[in-house]
Amino acid sequence: MIKQYPCDVSAEEAVIGSIILDSRSERCQNVFNELHADMFYGRHRQVIFNVLASMNTNQKPIDLVTLDAELTGKGLLNDAGGFSYLADLCKVPTVLNVKAYSETIKNKYLERAALKTLSECQELITSKNGLETHEKLSEVQRLFTSLDETCKSDKQRGLIDLDAISDKWLAEVEQRYTNPDKARGLTVGIKAFDEMLAPKGVVKGSLFVIGARPKMGKTAFLVQMSLNCAMKEGKPAVIFSLEMPSDQLFERMITQVSGVSGDVFYDAEKQETNFNIAMNCVGEIIRSGNVFIDDTPSISLSHIVSECRRLKREKGQLGMIFVDYLTLMKPEKAERNDLAYGIITKGLKALAKELSCVVVLLTQLNRQIESRPDKRPYPSDSRDTGQIEQDCDYWFGLYRDGVYNEQADQSLTEILLRLNRHGKTGSVFVNMKHGQIFEADQNAARISQEKVKEATKKKRYKDDEDDF
Repeated sequence: MIKQYPCDVSAEEAVIGSIILDSRSERCQNVFNELHADMFYGRHRQVIFNVLASMNTNQKPIDLVTLDAELTGKGLLNDAGGFSYLADLCKVPTVLNVKAYSETIKNKYLERAALKTLSECQELITSKNGLETHEKLSEVQRLFTSLDETCKSDKQRGLIDLDAISDKWLAEVEQRYTNPDKARGLTVGIKAFDEMLAPKGVVKGSLFVIGARPKMGKTAFLVQMSLNCAMKEGKPAVIFSLEMPSDQLFERMITQVSGVSGDVFYDAEKQETNFNIAMNCVGEIIRSGNVFIDDTPSISLSHIVSECRRLKREKGQLGMIFVDYLTLMKPEKAERNDLAYGIITKGLKALAKELSCVVVLLTQLNRQIESRPDKRPYPSDSRDTGQIEQDCDYWFGLYRDGVYNEQADQSLTEILLRLNRHGKTGSVFVNMKHGQIFEADQNAARISQEKVKEATKKKRYKDDEDDF
């Protein structure tokens, strides 16, 4: 039971009094940007501030007389406590401290919002509402995410002139030269791809989307990028695996690091040497202490947000957050699927910015891609949402010609960087064998690809002649 909700009547009265006496000053104008009527605890003061804000927006002069007339004209004078109360509000210690008064009001408002959320959580858990326990806890997470968003929305920075911005920018530029490893973005762990992204790398605060049809190797890239982040970059890699159980994902990590086939774990006696190589890599991965996996099925955006914030508090930083994959997540409430998943992509983009890390989102592509002569993917091929193309900072698709063409190199995989808001786009090649990624000779790969194209054209021409 809450005995007294947090509030500061004196601060609320001082803010309103300061505005009545000094409404055109910069400090009082800033108050209108920082506060809204709901932040005031007392009903009288909510009514008065709401009217003052309206008068200010409509550029009406503000003083005791004009405020009284405005309230009277709207039939709100009694709701505002009467003229005598308005007059008492003008007895302010000093209008110079209006910013400090407004900060007090904001803090008390947020404390009340926190208590309201806690009360709602208690009611949710204890009431007989027909929800399963996991559903109740999911709703609790959503309520706390909403509270956190309320706190952030009430910490707006407002307009800043270029003089102040330039100081921050120059400090960042200096750090790029004096401490480049700290200032640069993250690497992917594929040499040719990282060279294409250089010198910026994958910029922190970005949403990085990987799109592909099934069996193209999305999970293999997730494994490669997460291991590179954890073991080479030395930063926590967080994986939300909605498709693959955590033990299977761990096994894929072992095979990627060791370079041996996963078959070794089913026939260790015949492959004793490879088995020992693989097992030696287990400790290497674990000792990094930077890989965290959550294989909870059908998780919500609020679950991802709360878990990542918790880990950021514990570790001090995050490197990459992986979500595999979008349409397996619990959709947000919306009229259509594309809108529901669009809310998720916006939320993940905001999370990357908030935690100063990279969020890597895996997504399936539409079946229509199969009917095109050139089946190489584009951002517009993303399934169930058109919002991805707008929200992401990077988008690359995976394409293996061997899936569709027996004459092609079955291991050669093309990485098509279609969208890069921080630099150039292009394509590079890797070899994929047994679900593992290996570096490829880029020149040899392009020559091989051209040969397959020519052979395919000749075959198609011959088939057309035969049909004729």
